[in-house]
Amino acid sequence: MIAPAHENPSAVSSIELFFDLVFVFVITQVTQLVEHAHGPMDFLRALLVLVPIWWMYGGYVWLTNNVRANWQMRLVLIAAMAGFLVMAMAIPEVFGAGALTFGLSYLFVAVLHLGAFATRGEGAARVAIFGVAPFNVAASALLIGAAFTDARWTWLMFLAASSLFVVATVFRRERRFTLNAAHFAERHGGIILIALGESVIAIAMGASASNPGFKGEWLIGVVLALVLVAALWWSYFDRGDRRAADKLVAAEPEQRSRMGLLGYWYAHLALIAGIILIAAGIRQLLEDHPAMRLLAGGMALFMLGDVFFRWVMDMRPVAVRLAGAAVAIAIGFAGTRWGAQGALAAIAALAIAVIAVEQWLEFRKS
Repeated sequence: MIAPAHENPSAVSSIELFFDLVFVFVITQVTQLVEHAHGPMDFLRALLVLVPIWWMYGGYVWLTNNVRANWQMRLVLIAAMAGFLVMAMAIPEVFGAGALTFGLSYLFVAVLHLGAFATRGEGAARVAIFGVAPFNVAASALLIGAAFTDARWTWLMFLAASSLFVVATVFRRERRFTLNAAHFAERHGGIILIALGESVIAIAMGASASNPGFKGEWLIGVVLALVLVAALWWSYFDRGDRRAADKLVAAEPEQRSRMGLLGYWYAHLALIAGIILIAAGIRQLLEDHPAMRLLAGGMALFMLGDVFFRWVMDMRPVAVRLAGAAVAIAIGFAGTRWGAQGALAAIAALAIAVIAVEQWLEFRKS
């Protein structure tokens, strides 16, 4: 990939990769919320926990994209890791006893983020952060306020906090930031790998819990689950991630920032949420619990997130993945009694079919 004259590509640093490790625990904790969900409100609560964390985590991606990773930034990122770690530890009780811990740790990472941008940022970024910071601090206040709200209505405080991020998007608060496109795309690709890693862990945990004695059906289920995760990896990283990075590089600065927010925060939120649902579904299926709709819903959400990502990045086609999402929903309703192997085989076959059809269409075009 050749960058234009206005871009100096920089590689993702080792401290950034180290920082991303804390997101593994975040994904694990949110996945557990999903695994213990008993109805639509529980799934909504899990999403409302993920949204503010992903917003602030994405903020640190923008930070390291704009500020050189010197020794001061290393200390900032390590301190932020502590904040995110405490936040993640509070997730199981976030709508109860853990609410205050969650809110205070969120405030800590938000203020640290503001301070790092204000003192270490350069040019427009140093000014631009003051357009975003009020939304981050206000969201922190709402999350802290959730600790003092009746348990029945705590989720509304989380919803209000998440709504602030939508307002910030409407007011184009990202427009003054300048993105290093290649670095930005690589960081988000790494986060998708982290989320997929949770699916691999789900395979191991679900298979271990079933204690099958290495029987044939057990092995088939494990292999099919791994094939499904591999297909998700293929669908994101088979040239699509590079094409998106190229589109980002070619865009004008203000358009690039908009594409970065819509494509790499909103769309990737859907991708990550879909992977979390898939991971929870895999684990429950391998533990012999009915989870076809969970698995199929995760695949549909992943496909829809990818459709939105490709639309934002002006990448075609999107119709195949849109059709794949519709088929996934249909499978979810039709295959509730298929058993673990049947469910995994159907969703894995769908993921592979989407990839195959897209490559066939690309071959015909060439």
